[in-house]
Amino acid sequence: MLTGKRGVVSLFLSLIVLTAGGLHSQESVFFSPIQCTEPGKLTMWLWDEHWAEIIGDSIVVWTEQYCPGAEVEIVVQPWEVYWDLLKTNATSGTMPDVFNVSQDRFYYYAANGAVLDLQPYLDAAAIDTSQWGSGMIDPYRWGENGDLYATPVNWDTIAIYYNKSLFDAAKIPYPNANWTWDGFAAAAAALTEPDLGQYGAAVYSEYQSGYPNWIASTGIPPIVGAGRTQCTLSVKTSMDALNFLKGLYDRGYMPSISTIGGPSADDAFNFWLAGKVGMVSAGSWKLPMAIDQARFEWDVVQLPKNPTTERSRSIIHSVGYVASSRSENPDLAANLILFLSSDEGQQFFADAGGVAPANPSLQDQWVRSFGTRSINVQAFADATIDSQGVTVFEEIWDKINTEFTTNVFDRNMSVEEAAAEVCAFVNEQLGND
Repeated sequence: MLTGKRGVVSLFLSLIVLTAGGLHSQESVFFSPIQCTEPGKLTMWLWDEHWAEIIGDSIVVWTEQYCPGAEVEIVVQPWEVYWDLLKTNATSGTMPDVFNVSQDRFYYYAANGAVLDLQPYLDAAAIDTSQWGSGMIDPYRWGENGDLYATPVNWDTIAIYYNKSLFDAAKIPYPNANWTWDGFAAAAAALTEPDLGQYGAAVYSEYQSGYPNWIASTGIPPIVGAGRTQCTLSVKTSMDALNFLKGLYDRGYMPSISTIGGPSADDAFNFWLAGKVGMVSAGSWKLPMAIDQARFEWDVVQLPKNPTTERSRSIIHSVGYVASSRSENPDLAANLILFLSSDEGQQFFADAGGVAPANPSLQDQWVRSFGTRSINVQAFADATIDSQGVTVFEEIWDKINTEFTTNVFDRNMSVEEAAAEVCAFVNEQLGND
């Protein structure tokens, strides 16, 4: 889950009690831990208390079985101060040996040479990093060779939550993984009932949950290009995706921001929970809320396929483990990160429930953690395969999350004009003339 600077990122989802029996088995092995060559002392910074407990338990196993004599001091710095403290330490050269970073914040530390290149360690361990999926790890690549500087901890993806009761009332079939933009538009039209104040869809709100997913399906990174070099919102493929959504809005199939009650993805999801919209795009982190609060029959399905590329691409966000380039024990720090990312290290997250572990060998366990409910949770896991990682950054959040969507989906500004305004601001932030 990725939020703007005004909100706290809640990366631990509501704890989901795992169903008993058979959940510790793995169908495949990604990679196993490696013995450290020499023990030592490390510091590790995290921003989440619960994550600190889970990672702390896993580190006990690491020190007992793979690196006897090693010591790790875990420090929890609350989200409100985490990034300021980390930047201050990066400037002074006193960073923790290992720490968590988010995709949108990684660039600063890489550009300032503050993080350790993990690629040599991954290569030495013969780890096939492609199994993580490009969306999880591409935002953590740096340098001419695209070396990987972080390994992913978790993931969350986007899918369409749909109200089955409204589909039944409209007498239209439920969507499936092969549906297209045309099918989505047809369903939105059929579900719209103006006299009832009922809309077909609400799928534009915010960066991760909204309109950028439709741009991503065209094959380009939405808003900020790969390598963080330019704004992509004004290119033709972005315009095609945005005008498709604007067309649905202009025809009355999607509500305005004023009607929804606000520009956030939470506002749109609450509108769906109230039974006022048939389909909403939302993250995997919303599953517990939907299970607890939806008072109608519902399910989830992957985002519809782009008619040109035939791709359904979700914005994915994954927190990463990184090491300081100034660590006195870089080999030890890298060994710890590889353990935490291994099947054994990630099993601790899988057992805790809620968080979807990045390790591909544990995806089935996360899906099964929701029990026998007839919900297509697998749609979120399937969305990791062809996904788009986060390339945007904190300084542009308000512009892309609030101003842009309000201009297009509330003030009736043209997509072209609104995108040009955003790109002028983004390019300025990027230092482009």
